[in-house]
Amino acid sequence: MIRIRGSPHPPCPLHHPPRLALAAAAAGLLATGLAFAHAREFDVKSGELRPALDAYIAQSGVQLIYKMEDVKDLSTRGIKGKVAADAALDRLLDGTRLRVRRGQDGAMVLIAPARSPAAARSEPPPRVE
Repeated sequence: MIRIRGSPHPPCPLHHPPRLALAAAAAGLLATGLAFAHAREFDVKSGELRPALDAYIAQSGVQLIYKMEDVKDLSTRGIKGKVAADAALDRLLDGTRLRVRRGQDGAMVLIAPARSPAAARSEPPPRVE
């Protein structure tokens, strides 16, 4: 048997699954970070937020999750031009109560903060017709 530099055999990634998983996770985060930092061309129309978010997803290629009821009745000013994906999303959400939460896997979730009890009391009751 020939030993090279004191190693009985070359390292095998299967013998170090935590290292392999960590490396894969780091590569995914790096790729996601680069996707957000890289400017892209956006042309998202102003108006209703839901179709604007769908256009953003198609144009950016990012994974964005949101609840239909959270974006209902919200609007956006849209975005046009070459912008980083995270900046484009921030502009689309400007003026809404929605916030972005980024997961460790790179996916983004839109979060609607809970309304305070005082804000809920100051809203008029729903109309019944």
